[in-house]
Amino acid sequence: MDNTADNLDIPITTSLPSPKRKTSSRDSRRPSVTFPYYASYRDSISSAEDVSTTSDSELDHDYTTDLTTPASSESCAEDMQPDDVEDFRDREYPMLKGKTYLDHGGTTLYAKSLIEEFSADLISNLYGNPHSASTPSALAGHRVDAIRERALRFFNADPEHFDLVFVANATAAIKLVIDCFRDHAAASNTPVWYGYHKDAHTSLVGVRESTKMHRCFTTDEEVDIWINSGGLGGPRARQLGLFAYPGQSNMTGRRLPLNWPGRIRKSFHKAPTYTLLDAAALASTAPLDLTNPATAPDFVALSFYKIFGFPNVGALIVRKESAHVLESRRYFGGGTVDMIISINDTWHAKKGSTIHDRMEDGTLPFHSIFALDHAMNVHKRLYGPDPMKFISMHTAQLGRQLYEGICALKHANGTPLARIYKDDSAVYGDPAVQGATVAFNVQRADGSLIGYEDVEQAADDQGIFVRSGSLCNPGGVATYLNWSPAEMRAAYAAGHRCTNPTQIMLGKPTGVVRVSLGAMNIAADISILLRFLEESYLDRTTTAEVVTSPGLTETVYSTRGRSFSIPQSPGFSPPGSSGAPSLPQPVQSPPTTSTALPPLTASTSMNGSVAKWTDSVTIPPNTVDPDHPPESPQRPKAPPFIPADYVKLRKPWEEEMRRQYATNSNVSMEIKVRELEESSAYRNQTPSVKARKFGRSVVNLLRTKSHFADGSPRPPIPGTPSPMPPELPRVASGSQRSRRSFEKERAQFADNVSQLGM
Repeated sequence: MDNTADNLDIPITTSLPSPKRKTSSRDSRRPSVTFPYYASYRDSISSAEDVSTTSDSELDHDYTTDLTTPASSESCAEDMQPDDVEDFRDREYPMLKGKTYLDHGGTTLYAKSLIEEFSADLISNLYGNPHSASTPSALAGHRVDAIRERALRFFNADPEHFDLVFVANATAAIKLVIDCFRDHAAASNTPVWYGYHKDAHTSLVGVRESTKMHRCFTTDEEVDIWINSGGLGGPRARQLGLFAYPGQSNMTGRRLPLNWPGRIRKSFHKAPTYTLLDAAALASTAPLDLTNPATAPDFVALSFYKIFGFPNVGALIVRKESAHVLESRRYFGGGTVDMIISINDTWHAKKGSTIHDRMEDGTLPFHSIFALDHAMNVHKRLYGPDPMKFISMHTAQLGRQLYEGICALKHANGTPLARIYKDDSAVYGDPAVQGATVAFNVQRADGSLIGYEDVEQAADDQGIFVRSGSLCNPGGVATYLNWSPAEMRAAYAAGHRCTNPTQIMLGKPTGVVRVSLGAMNIAADISILLRFLEESYLDRTTTAEVVTSPGLTETVYSTRGRSFSIPQSPGFSPPGSSGAPSLPQPVQSPPTTSTALPPLTASTSMNGSVAKWTDSVTIPPNTVDPDHPPESPQRPKAPPFIPADYVKLRKPWEEEMRRQYATNSNVSMEIKVRELEESSAYRNQTPSVKARKFGRSVVNLLRTKSHFADGSPRPPIPGTPSPMPPELPRVASGSQRSRRSFEKERAQFADNVSQLGM
């Protein structure tokens, strides 16, 4: 008897009709509720009816308990506008009061009602381990199955063609795929070829270490040429191919084409090539549509906390027609097998019902999965019946405002305040090609850079939270910041680390400042960030000389919207120039930061050595502003890059290591090997024919030396006369050998005694 959800009289509603759900292998152990105590048990948890688990329920009390906030009719309207976010932001996201959160690429924020409803659910229901057969376990197991199907439909994935495997996060999903590919290759004796895009996250780049053949595609055009050629330069016949790329760059927010999986499936016939889409960044603010299985990726990795803020759980969406490459995984955990023999034999039988039953090792984080159900409900209630479509439109508008606002900030000499890193084809405001992420570096008026960590720290002090660094995107850093492999090795040798970075090296930044927007951001957040950049880093100092009378010139200064003039004699030098007399600095309090900064004007008159200021808050031209130190007029250019100079930085350390570990051959050998690698890293990597011949001869000589190190006769060298065979030693008897050994040992003992002076 199939124990589906409708056989179990539980106070849980589902958006999918229970008869349509396929029964998993665990359902055979779930009771159909004929226990005598179940009536009292149901009464004890009847309050769960007030915490409906799906927004599709037709009950009138859906999410209207005393612990939750009722949904307003405007929030679910079809014509929901971005301004509606301000209506519920203070209520649903009280943690944002007085703060500006702009790091949704790391994780977005959870709503207050999500936590309240999840808490009420756990308090009102008794849940057990889904692997057990008790009633609380059956309640948990059936609910996990229903949420799995609902999560698939959240991405328009038909459960008939797709399956969803719950994992810890997107990285765990990627690792699961490559582990299965490696085991499949070993079982079928088929080598794996791996290709990845240069915008890939570190988790995708790390897959290459599990394969011997891999390739990095540096441009979209390179991928298109590869696809149009039928896989030329990719996997060969009798090889297994895997191509992975991100749906959205986590550094610049550029959205990559989603038609590559379908084109690869249609064009490649020489070797089967599967596609892995990293949708962690894309799915956070854009709808992921898997309606058509023919054009969908074979595997999709994502993290739900980037979409809803909570729970911390991820998923691997598997196209069922491609699931056969996952079947050869060797490892198995609890709950993934039907039988195991471990004593006197090694045999096991895997579950054969569904993909997720064979891939989900151990007990699922079922409480977090229950929170996922509430998260989808709250998302739909707050952001409309099609929440991801609204969020995509909303964040695209904010992203365009942010990009245009930063571009408009320029120093007085016309130098842009920020260097923005974006693809040439990216258009802010168009969600098809660009997400709501802006990566930039702040620069001074003379073009010199300000450290990205310094900008992040300054923003953090003002309650503005962004992210800075290399963002786990090595290809993006190398491309947009123009770092060559030799320079990156030299930077590492000089002490640069991702966890302890050197912000600027060789006149170039080693990371960026990233602002990533989310569903609950509003236009006021953009204004706060732009004002912070303007007040903290924008230089508006300009000078203009005006001749007011013969022999007297008046210099007008304008600094950050504040202007003043100083009459000068012909021999007067302006402040800041060589030989300029210093003006008296009146004692004054720094200007108070407010929401509006009106321009202030002041005039001065030189009477001896006394200066009168009509506005006490005006900063004279030679007074140092503690918040904005003056810039040097001419900054020396960065010296040319010489890799050998940076290699020398480690020489004193290596000499000390040699002195301390002179007896440790392993340390000395490691230093020597590193020196050889560095000495050859910057030379021509293509050896000549003579060098290759010499190398082979050295290798052969070393092999011969090591092979005959025991003193056995060596083979004759070609071109030389064969030596005379040595005279064979005479075979001595056992008594003669023992006597000779005894005499030799006695003589050795006598020598030792004489050396000791005894």
